[in-house]
Amino acid sequence: MDDIALGQDLFRFLLENTPDQIYFKDTEGRFLCVSRAVADFMGARDPADLIGKSDFDFWSEQTARCTAADERRIMETGQPLIGKIERLVHPDGRVTWDYTTKLPLRNAQGEIIGIAGINKDFTAVKRLQDALEEERNRLRVLTTELEAKNTQLEADLRMAREVQLALLPREYPSLCGYGVSGHPPFSFAHYYRPAAAVGGDFFDVFPLSQNRAGVFICDVMGHGLRAALITAIIRTLLEELRPVMLNAGRFLSALNLRLRAILERVEEPFVATAFYMILDAASEEVQFANAAHPVPVQLHRSMGLAEPITKDKVKTGPALGLFDDINYPVFTCPFEQNHSIVLFTDGLYEVESLDGQQFGRNALISSLQRFATLPAEQLFPAVVDEVCRFSSRQDFEDDVCIVVVERAGS
Repeated sequence: MDDIALGQDLFRFLLENTPDQIYFKDTEGRFLCVSRAVADFMGARDPADLIGKSDFDFWSEQTARCTAADERRIMETGQPLIGKIERLVHPDGRVTWDYTTKLPLRNAQGEIIGIAGINKDFTAVKRLQDALEEERNRLRVLTTELEAKNTQLEADLRMAREVQLALLPREYPSLCGYGVSGHPPFSFAHYYRPAAAVGGDFFDVFPLSQNRAGVFICDVMGHGLRAALITAIIRTLLEELRPVMLNAGRFLSALNLRLRAILERVEEPFVATAFYMILDAASEEVQFANAAHPVPVQLHRSMGLAEPITKDKVKTGPALGLFDDINYPVFTCPFEQNHSIVLFTDGLYEVESLDGQQFGRNALISSLQRFATLPAEQLFPAVVDEVCRFSSRQDFEDDVCIVVVERAGS
């Protein structure tokens, strides 16, 4: 077999078996030679059926005119058309896509006598591209909507934070009964730091009579909007329960019952710890009741000593929200001149170091003892800084609330 015959056989094999659409056209756009894939794509039984025909015999007028314009430009300029994504509209309106490369076809003298083309069916890829682009557009719209909602949510959270901070005491009650120094019998200070925009810790200080005041602190399980909503409900109930605030135990029992009644239809349960203490300017002791809240610490400032107001676990009742009828017993502890009582939530000491060790209550008491002689405005940052250095972080995973009550000296 000579080289020419071999070349012809190889060419015929290529045209018969390649999946690509290979074709040759004359200067009038008529097919001179096509591969089997072209015939199959055109719906012809045999490649020979396409010889002498043009795109106008198979495609819509619009498609045929576009392909003819491209081919004229190739023959006029001698410049190939490489990798065009070509939209093909069938006579029945069906649309497919080709990845098209067309070259000027030249004779032995280098004269352009038509075009040679190779098409790949690009329909599946194009549909995938279109689907991806549609999805990208949908995601862009969704992202824009989410950004707008996030902006609104941030604004709402800022307002919620401002409202929550506004609910905290701005002025402390001034009681009658003065020492020789001429100062009120008690002074108050607080530190409040929510872990999120809003928090689940809350406290209040309110007058009960001319010489008595109540100090309330609570910690709703978790933090964020849900916990903040519960604290708002508790804040409202405090006003309703003023008549029973002269007895610490009755007050916590009534608060628990009201909360249970309001939230009994809420599927997700809530739990809150609380501590309520009554100060009396005429007495050197305080009355208190505890609903599973961390026991406050008393500072003996002149001695530089810090200790829990009680170490008796019996003096701690169950948290709010667990049971309907709970009677919280009332207890007392000494509260002498030049002493302070520090109330706090567990977010202050339930922090962990990098190796997973918890700061803990004992370390907090030790820290309070080291700084026992400091005034409240210096005590708060000193304790918080020590806790942050232990955890190697400047933020807290839980809300932090600290309230200090100091009894004036004679």
